[in-house]
Amino acid sequence: MRTAACIVLGLALAILLSQAESQPPAARSTPPWWSFQPLRAPQLPSGSSSSPHGNEIDRFIDAELSRRGLESNPPASRRTLLRRASYDLTGLPPNPDLVEAFLADPSPDAWPRLIDRLLASVAYGERWARHWLDVVRYADFHDANPKARVASCEPLEAWRFRDWVVTALNRDLPYGQFIVHHIAGDLLPAPPGQEFNAEGLAATTFLSNGVWDRGDADKEKIVSDMVDDQIDTIGKAFLGLTLGCARCHDHKFDPVTQRDYYALAGVFYSTRVLEELGTKGGEYTLLRTPLASDREASRWKAQQALLARLESDIKNLDQKKPPVPADSPQRRRLTHQRDLLKRSIPVLPMSIAAREGGTPGGLFPHLQDVPIHLRGQYSQLGERVPRRFPAWFVPPHPTPASPPGSAPPSAEFAGSGRLALAQWIVSEARPLMARVLVNRIWQHHFGEGLVRTAGNFGKLGETPTHPELLDWLASYFLHEGGSIKALHRKMLLSEAYQRSSSTTPALRQADPENRWLARFTSRRLEAEAIRDTILSVSGSLSFSGGGPADDDLQSSRRSLYVQTARWDRGSFAMLFDAANPDASVDKRFVSTVAPQALFLLNHPFMLEHAARFARIVRAHAGTDADRVTSAYQGLLSRVPTPSELKIALQFLNTNKESNASMEARWDDFAQLLLWGNEWLFLD
Repeated sequence: MRTAACIVLGLALAILLSQAESQPPAARSTPPWWSFQPLRAPQLPSGSSSSPHGNEIDRFIDAELSRRGLESNPPASRRTLLRRASYDLTGLPPNPDLVEAFLADPSPDAWPRLIDRLLASVAYGERWARHWLDVVRYADFHDANPKARVASCEPLEAWRFRDWVVTALNRDLPYGQFIVHHIAGDLLPAPPGQEFNAEGLAATTFLSNGVWDRGDADKEKIVSDMVDDQIDTIGKAFLGLTLGCARCHDHKFDPVTQRDYYALAGVFYSTRVLEELGTKGGEYTLLRTPLASDREASRWKAQQALLARLESDIKNLDQKKPPVPADSPQRRRLTHQRDLLKRSIPVLPMSIAAREGGTPGGLFPHLQDVPIHLRGQYSQLGERVPRRFPAWFVPPHPTPASPPGSAPPSAEFAGSGRLALAQWIVSEARPLMARVLVNRIWQHHFGEGLVRTAGNFGKLGETPTHPELLDWLASYFLHEGGSIKALHRKMLLSEAYQRSSSTTPALRQADPENRWLARFTSRRLEAEAIRDTILSVSGSLSFSGGGPADDDLQSSRRSLYVQTARWDRGSFAMLFDAANPDASVDKRFVSTVAPQALFLLNHPFMLEHAARFARIVRAHAGTDADRVTSAYQGLLSRVPTPSELKIALQFLNTNKESNASMEARWDDFAQLLLWGNEWLFLD
């Protein structure tokens, strides 16, 4: 009897253990992981900020510094602050006239007004668009070589998405709307007086601009990989979660099951981004949508169909035996019709876009739920999973249609479910969404995020250094209607942002990574800011923006408008650690290698712009000392120290004695300044 009882007990225990093992580890833990918990506006710590703007950020940071016995740095100099804010918000050095005006303004509102001025500049949207494009794995082209590009599968119109991001950031589009445009912009209503939503269509380029092997013979695998990329990028960009890990099995650490993954996969299998599945030996064709009225688009399509028929008729003449003579009336008539039609067909603007419905010719060509892919393989299908929201984020107050622990079935989705998913992210999942976005903005201003794993808020990511501050900022962000500019302003007005970057041995030992923010973290400029600075000080920078990307590093436009290619990436971008567009990049790796110094010293790009910089300096009125001072002000936003001025003048005079021309002397001086280290860093 006892033996039988033991056997029964053992079997029961085995079943319980088996059930527990079948759940992802995080699903068994209580309470929920910190990032999944509701937002609760924390109480402000006691004390007050000495800032005239009464910034709440400092209350949290100062309380932590006090608890750890750390003393904060004094404010940085006004010149340093101006340069810091200018690069942070626009990616460009401040104009010397702006520097002098700011230094001459003793008003306590000078700093807030400067921030507002920088936020209102077009350069702000260009700067922060580049940060966002890193996250959404943006590329202008797959192939860097224009002659090698295959038009059907190249994202040739991706620039429309880039330009939309710039515009959206400059007009401070609420972040919730920004997200909805990315995922379901094609489903948004047209603005008054228009037949279609051009911005919404361009925004959904986000879904199509991923990394896929254009020549893969297994076209079903391409579609499967596209869906995986869309889920993974949405998870990282908007939720800070690695949802792609659940493609083959339940997530090992976060509460994301394989069923959750395929519930979302049904949404994107029901979304069309390709014209059709394609043939085994061919390349895929991205779906493109005319940015024109239905009438214009229908007329254009009819003309294209007629042109194709005429081309086919001419080709058939060549295949007849014997071939129809070149001067035959029939051939001349067809050729004449074709040539007239070619000249009359207008160039219709197109956008890469998404559309409702699956991939024609594929396994899932319609709006439909999809089965689990066993081991992530489309060739091994399991149980079909209804489209729904992930079960780990459900409404806190269940409804009859949505009991506790469940999620809405596919019947509640309209069409593919993309619009419902986007709205869910900005409503039910908004505590996580807000924390992730606030952390990204903080990372770019302070060097590191409050959560140092910006793309992973799950259990493998770090926990926040200042959890109450993160939640306070997320609550503030939502209260401000999802205004990203309001976040910038709040952060830059804090004492924490305005501190000097100097340090002491004691402070380095107590907080080597500056986690507690007693000082500002000095950091190197990004590749784009380096190049844009060189163009700016040399007088070469063109502020014309938008449109297709330029192929050449020598372009005078901002680096945002120089091509980002996935294959054969430019040496400058790779050398100075630009983001790899093959994946979502939350934080760029920063390297220090000898070729960087060699590029700055003797690359033709540097030599040319050093000479242009020198011409601007030479044209400055006054003495050589005045010219040296103007060079320092243009590049470093400061005047030279007496010793720096003395050395510069000695250098110029020494070269004079060696019979070098005046032009060559100043060229060498400008080259040496650009080779220096100071301007490359933000203090």
